[in-house]
Amino acid sequence: MNNQWGRSGNGPAAGGGIGGILFASVVCLALGAAGGYGAFRMMDDTVPHSELEARDTRIADLQRDLDARTAEVEESTRKAQALTQENGTLKRQLETLRKDANTSGADVAAIAAERTRLAQEVVPALEEKLQLLGQRVADAEAQQKKAEEAVKDRERRLSLQTDKIAGLEKSCTQEAAARGAEAEDLKTQTAGLRAELDKARTAEEALRTKNLPALQDEIDRKDKEIAALGERTKALTGQVEALEAANCMPLPKEPNDNGRKAVPDKQATDDAARDITIQALNPRNGARVAEAMRETPGLDSLTSVQREQLERSLAAGECVTRALGGVFRRIPVLALRNLMRDLDADC
Repeated sequence: MNNQWGRSGNGPAAGGGIGGILFASVVCLALGAAGGYGAFRMMDDTVPHSELEARDTRIADLQRDLDARTAEVEESTRKAQALTQENGTLKRQLETLRKDANTSGADVAAIAAERTRLAQEVVPALEEKLQLLGQRVADAEAQQKKAEEAVKDRERRLSLQTDKIAGLEKSCTQEAAARGAEAEDLKTQTAGLRAELDKARTAEEALRTKNLPALQDEIDRKDKEIAALGERTKALTGQVEALEAANCMPLPKEPNDNGRKAVPDKQATDDAARDITIQALNPRNGARVAEAMRETPGLDSLTSVQREQLERSLAAGECVTRALGGVFRRIPVLALRNLMRDLDADC
């Protein structure tokens, strides 16, 4: 049923329904943002603390803005409900006045005046308030849309951050596995090196306690042998010098048939004496003599004839000193020492 201003007085109050929908939407957005934030904080352990603080500050700002918008929507809803109730009251008053219009003629003028006042004062004010309320509702819907877009953008960024965190966690897990394998390898190498070190220390200790004394005894024995060989070399050197001095002495001259003293051939005399002496000596092993001569230094200056003569004399058992004196004008001490050592000769 329409009144005199062309409006239906029996229509439902739309302001309260819109306000309730806005309030429910805002609450849902707040709960969704809080849930997403909680999930993000649970998965965001690896994000730096400064970035977390910046995110918390941004979320707190959004939350305060959301709370302000929610309070504004609630206030607009309350005002709309109050205006709706006031409009209903006025409509009921008008209906009452309309019913009572026929009761008395005196009240008709009052009713007409009241209607005129309502039409001129109350109704325009109510229409202005309703228009303002509609504008606020539109603003609230726009804010709700912006909030929904902000929540979607936040969810998108949270999804990207979640994917990034998952990638970082995977990379960290792989790196940790590689580090673990490397650590195990290093432990194995360390254990092997320690075992080798222990083995080396054991060998060193055995060498220090067992082998070194034996080596020291061997060194002492060799030193004694060297000292003995030195003494023997000195003695042989003295013998060689004596023999050289004896070889340099002139032989006595015997008279010849003409009453003159003849000088015998020195080489023939030496060869004859050597042959007589060799016959009385013990012969040596020819192979041993050849090997000793091959290993002895100082014999390279001999001719092949001299080497054969020396080898034949040594194999026959002649004294090494005399055998060398037969092929050298000055006997080399080193060759004399080596041949006496290798042939076990005493002279």
